[in-house]
Amino acid sequence: MSHQTKREAEILFTLIETRYGDRVTPDELEEMRKSLNAILDGATAMRAIKLENSDEPHQFFKPSGEPE
Repeated sequence: MSHQTKREAEILFTLIETRYGDRVTPDELEEMRKSLNAILDGATAMRAIKLENSDEPHQFFKPSGEPE
């Protein structure tokens, strides 16, 4: 995790702790910190993918005759 991402995680966790800290246990707060770090790791990985303006979204093919 980069320094910038760590700082972002600290800021977001402080916000969570300020808003919800009185309603959750310390163990739950720690789980929230782990979840937040996992989300930010995923976001960092997505930001690392270089896309061109002409890149289109992946198209999922689903035949119309298949039951849902």
